[in-house]
Amino acid sequence: MSNYSQKYDPALWDTEIAVKKNNAKLLPLATGSKVPDITFKKDMGIWQNVSYRFNYTPATIKSIIDNRPLVISFLSGGWNNYGLKHLKLLNQAYAEIAALGGNLLVIVHASYADVREMVQYFEIPFNVIADPTNEISERFGLFSKDVPVWDKVSGISEEVPIPATYVLNQYGNVIYHTIDEDFLHTFSATKVLGAVFAAVNRVPFISDYNYAA
Repeated sequence: MSNYSQKYDPALWDTEIAVKKNNAKLLPLATGSKVPDITFKKDMGIWQNVSYRFNYTPATIKSIIDNRPLVISFLSGGWNNYGLKHLKLLNQAYAEIAALGGNLLVIVHASYADVREMVQYFEIPFNVIADPTNEISERFGLFSKDVPVWDKVSGISEEVPIPATYVLNQYGNVIYHTIDEDFLHTFSATKVLGAVFAAVNRVPFISDYNYAA
């Protein structure tokens, strides 16, 4: 039998071919965890609410906390209208976060130039840092090339992180978090503010982890 005949021999068509399945999944940082020890590149951020000590120390989550609760939220222009809604909610919530004694850091999947333009256009008053290659979001378990968001959510065509917002207490512990893997609803400002209030007053914050609602 020729090679051509062997290739198309019907007797061979029943042979099972092993299919490698991708069972990878994201493992986001959760409530009760210690925040990763991350050092940021200062020149990738726009720092508008940090202590004077921040200018003389490496840019770390600890140095940004500076004995105050810190809200960390992730954002991407690749989220389209969802991203705009998320940004507007952050803008609205920031004044109350600051009034309670907390601080806000938004980590944006975008270039520094785009982040700077965004800050100017929307007149953003809080701390923002560019994360163009998803290095930071990957440390938080919110991004993996093995688990592409575009493979699950229609309308997204870029390698983006999933939406997530965290509240850290003065010790860098996550006391509240919310994620929205299905891009259905952005975060609850009420719960975020409740967690900030609890951290400022050093009392437990009782709220089960939930998808944003």
